[in-house]
Amino acid sequence: MSNWVKSICLLVFLVFLYVTGALIFAKGFLLKRVVLDKNSSCHVDFAMQLDQHGEEGCWMHKRFRKAVIIIIDALRFDFIHYDPHLTRDIPPYRNKLPIIHKLMNKTPNKAKLYRFIADPPTTTLQRLKGLTTGSLPTFVDAGSNFASSEILEDNLIDQLVKHGRRIKFLGDDTWMTLFPERFSKSHSFPSFNVKDLHTVDNGILKHLMSELRGKDWDVLIAHFLGVDHCGHRYGPNHPAMSEKLIQMNNMISNVTRQMQDDTILFVFGDHGMTVTGDHGGDSGDELEAGLFVYSPVQLTTASTSQVEIKTVLQTDFVPTLALLLGVPIPFSNLGHIITDFFNHCPWWNTDINEIKQVYHTIKALRLNAIQISHYLEAYVKLSSDFPHEKHQHLSHLLSHAENTLQKLLTDMVKDGETSRAADQLRTLMQQYTDYISEVQGLCRSIWAKFDLVFIALGILTIANALFLNLYLIMHLASSEKFEISRFIIPMLFMSLYTAYVIFQALLIESKSASFLSFLLGTVSVFTCIIQIIKEKQGIKWISSKGLISDHFIVVAVCGIYFSLYFSNSFVVYEDSISQFVTQSLIWIYCLKTVSNKVTTRIIDRESAFTNTKKQKRSHKVFDILQLLSQPAMLIIQVTVLLSMCIRLTSTSRACREEQANCSQSALLQPLASLDYTSSMNKNVRYFVSISCLGHSVFMLWRFFRHYGNLNDTSLAVLCARYGFPSAAVCCALHWCLQGLSNTVLDILPPWQQTIMARSVYIIIIVSLISIVFDPLCIYILPNEKDPITIPVGEGSDESVVSHVFKQLKERVKRQAVGDNTDNSVPVVFGLGTVMTSAVLYIGICSLLLLNLLLGDGLGPSMLLVLLCWACFLELHTVYVGNPTTSLSDKLGLAVTTTSSLCVMFFYGTGHQATVSSVRWESAFTGFHGDFQSNIIPAVLIHLNTFASEVVFTALMPLLVIWPFYGGILRKMLGNKKENRGAWRGDLELFDDKAKFQAWMTQLFAYVFIFKGIRLFGSVCAAASHRRHLMVWKIFAPRFVFEALSCLTVFSMSIMMFLFLMRLYRALEKWTQRLESS
Repeated sequence: MSNWVKSICLLVFLVFLYVTGALIFAKGFLLKRVVLDKNSSCHVDFAMQLDQHGEEGCWMHKRFRKAVIIIIDALRFDFIHYDPHLTRDIPPYRNKLPIIHKLMNKTPNKAKLYRFIADPPTTTLQRLKGLTTGSLPTFVDAGSNFASSEILEDNLIDQLVKHGRRIKFLGDDTWMTLFPERFSKSHSFPSFNVKDLHTVDNGILKHLMSELRGKDWDVLIAHFLGVDHCGHRYGPNHPAMSEKLIQMNNMISNVTRQMQDDTILFVFGDHGMTVTGDHGGDSGDELEAGLFVYSPVQLTTASTSQVEIKTVLQTDFVPTLALLLGVPIPFSNLGHIITDFFNHCPWWNTDINEIKQVYHTIKALRLNAIQISHYLEAYVKLSSDFPHEKHQHLSHLLSHAENTLQKLLTDMVKDGETSRAADQLRTLMQQYTDYISEVQGLCRSIWAKFDLVFIALGILTIANALFLNLYLIMHLASSEKFEISRFIIPMLFMSLYTAYVIFQALLIESKSASFLSFLLGTVSVFTCIIQIIKEKQGIKWISSKGLISDHFIVVAVCGIYFSLYFSNSFVVYEDSISQFVTQSLIWIYCLKTVSNKVTTRIIDRESAFTNTKKQKRSHKVFDILQLLSQPAMLIIQVTVLLSMCIRLTSTSRACREEQANCSQSALLQPLASLDYTSSMNKNVRYFVSISCLGHSVFMLWRFFRHYGNLNDTSLAVLCARYGFPSAAVCCALHWCLQGLSNTVLDILPPWQQTIMARSVYIIIIVSLISIVFDPLCIYILPNEKDPITIPVGEGSDESVVSHVFKQLKERVKRQAVGDNTDNSVPVVFGLGTVMTSAVLYIGICSLLLLNLLLGDGLGPSMLLVLLCWACFLELHTVYVGNPTTSLSDKLGLAVTTTSSLCVMFFYGTGHQATVSSVRWESAFTGFHGDFQSNIIPAVLIHLNTFASEVVFTALMPLLVIWPFYGGILRKMLGNKKENRGAWRGDLELFDDKAKFQAWMTQLFAYVFIFKGIRLFGSVCAAASHRRHLMVWKIFAPRFVFEALSCLTVFSMSIMMFLFLMRLYRALEKWTQRLESS
């Protein structure tokens, strides 16, 4: 087995350890609540004697026979709330639903408006679960938004169907997945295409009024998506949002005119949206939706009509609707009834009797509380999560309220309705409310309970991976020869430990098994530590020049990243802090480069030459150009350019909710949302973006052409020569299409909207396949040792043909006798950059794909990525000097610096470690929606989110290859004389296979340990702050994003290592064929 295979096996094992540790930690940290399979029934012993009035129902009489439920996805509260004081500069989303304001003013006891607060995560699927079951979500439920499945927990839809209610549904087809075969009639439409603002809404409107006029329904549900899709596509501050809300206003007006007296209407949003139109997190704009309730008959007593808007939870919708329609409250509900709708009873004269109003509310509230107590009792029997003392306290609260109610009823029967009875009933109502609130608070805290065993095992597993990773780095730093035998014992212990931990996580739940896992993990860690101690003599903390060594800087930076994860302020402002750390590293690198002995020798040589000239010409005046061309000044100039590029990345950052005084970058707004009078002119931005895209491709294409890597006619070279420019043009045209207005773009058929993006995909896929099969972009000049001469101007055409024929005849005779000797050296174009060009080829493919997915606004950011790489590689090359002898010692600092650049560009490409910052619209780049599988959109969103990780890892091998190529700066500094003989470029790496393989293994080992330390810091911070107030807002998302970032880097690293193996073997076969020919 070759060293390449041994190295890849060890790297894959490291990835396995890191991923296993993250998954085990997540199993203990991100728990799901237990779902009970019990259902509420109509016949219960806690319901009071049925009222002798009103419509018959379960638990209490029903108020309404029918209900119309209209869900306007992402209907934020300020979208639905009318503000008459707004007269100038009205945003597109304000005051566009005047029908609601009109109904509330005209009939205040028939219409109510509420702030409708959602529980995070604010994704549609999780909100629908909460709106139908009344249960609370958990953090990990957000990940299932792409994989909806049938709701088996007791819910409002099942209760309605069970009790003979006919349900019609129109709209978002997510409901069909959650509740299959529940609806008597349905008109569902695909929901995932956020670019489509009209198909779902127009489809609903086509059938809504005719279905509403029919008699074959009891509950009608309509789920509109246009407002949500408009937010995703353009944001709320766009004229298209005004059009959608006006459309919804007309729809609500038409529905209210058609309603009968036995019908109640609910209009609400399942969540809100941020200023950029996104949702999924827990910011105020995302959580605060609107709820409007209306009926042609009186809903509530006139005395309870509020001037200020009340706030209710979305889970409160479930028990409210269930009791109003006379069906049991779902078993797992934790919502609190909206009491406004139970203080009025049309059959009991509640308008003129305050005691009846309060008592009627208490009847509904009591049923709500007892239903919750039954759920609590069942959960306690199934799970040991609930503290016994807390459970006893809650039981006492409910018993006290029940006893108080019985006493009050007895007193009222004996003494009649006294003046004190109303006050006593209000106090009793507050007791039931307090009970429900305490149960909700307890359940929220219980479902945030963590499995400390799996949390600790996950941390221990990641620690095992880090120590093995560190041992690999120290082994290669001390010997530069990879010996797999040195790793057999640590890997055996870790394999045994990991296998047992996985087995325990899946099958075993005993304390003795946990102790054995910790024992095995600790032994494997100490095994690695012992091996590390043996290798430590190769590490120097102070360089020979008296400066701090590279190893010390690497450890310090990694320590900073690890420790600062424990500060919530660092996580919030990580974009600015990572930029500061990166700038500091760049200038440290500059200082060390200037003071490096190779640079010093160049400076001394230049100084000696200058002194000689001064002796001859002592009268020479000061020359600024000569000063700027000095080696140290050239290095500083490159560093300044790199620092400017780093600084410019702040222009394309996204804002977190917690960041005060942060304004969202205009580059992150959709191109179509800009107008020609805005501060960022649409045309200016577009042409700047395509200019950046063109320069990015041209720079790399020019490199290929200059070094002869475009002379061949293989498929890979043809793709580089013609495919990459064509892909850039297609990408620019796709951006142009996205800049069209909504009305113009929707006129185009779907294939015309996606053809340009799909062309880019096809070119990139073909290019990647071709470079993998034929990774050598080189061209051998045909041998002309025996040319055929054609006489010119001598004799007739027949004599020319005769002369050529004689030459051909003589050549055939020589070949027949075997006279094919050729001692000439073949001329090969592109051989000096054969490895550099192959890696840059992958880099171009990555840049083109990510430019397409990120959009035109971030085209300048991708150009900055390329410029930062170019500047840093030049500094790195000068710092390394002679790569054959010093590359291994300089790799650690180089990888740390580029990895810090990678972290900075995660934020520089418009991302944050928050759910709401995920750019979901990238799932539809090149696709018109209606996916048969969630794999493609998930991959596209992942590539968009972790674009910096993809491109930086793809270019990471250049840290080894570029110093052999030489670079421009080192040539300007006069290093040509150091290389005796002809320039061979990165072909020198081919001379020593063992060193090349060891350097590449060391390179990716450094990449792994940097990401591993960040992952280790995120899990330790999340574990230590698991009871922190901001754990689910800051620390948990940071862990999830860091884990996915690590997975991206690890996967790309393995693929690049395999590609380098393929490249080296292709070069071996090529040289063998050349020698044999």
